[in-house]
Amino acid sequence: MELAIQKIAILALLTIGLSHIIQHKVWAALFLDWKAKGEVGAFYTGLLHFMFGLLVVGFHNVWTGIPAVLTVLGWGWILKGFLYLAYPKHGVRMLNRLQPERSWEYIIPGVIMVVYAIALTYHIFKQ
Repeated sequence: MELAIQKIAILALLTIGLSHIIQHKVWAALFLDWKAKGEVGAFYTGLLHFMFGLLVVGFHNVWTGIPAVLTVLGWGWILKGFLYLAYPKHGVRMLNRLQPERSWEYIIPGVIMVVYAIALTYHIFKQ
């Protein structure tokens, strides 16, 4: 099951990461739209992170090597999702930090996602 979750994560991180790099203005617009929705927008963000985190943590309990990073990310996504869902005012504060002219900042996590997806792919195929 761990291998299946790793493959899902590779596809998701690669796709979302490349999208962050290529379409950073659209990502900024999406989150600005959610920001305008207030606490409802915080719920959107919370659900997005919480559900993917649950998938990872539920089926990927690996604490060694490159795959351990995925497990840690899963717990981080659960924590972020929980905070946004249980305390939406916190989520609104975080969304309020977004500025359209700083959309380039989405490129940074995009690069990190792509690099990790490549590293995880390498780990899978070197076994």
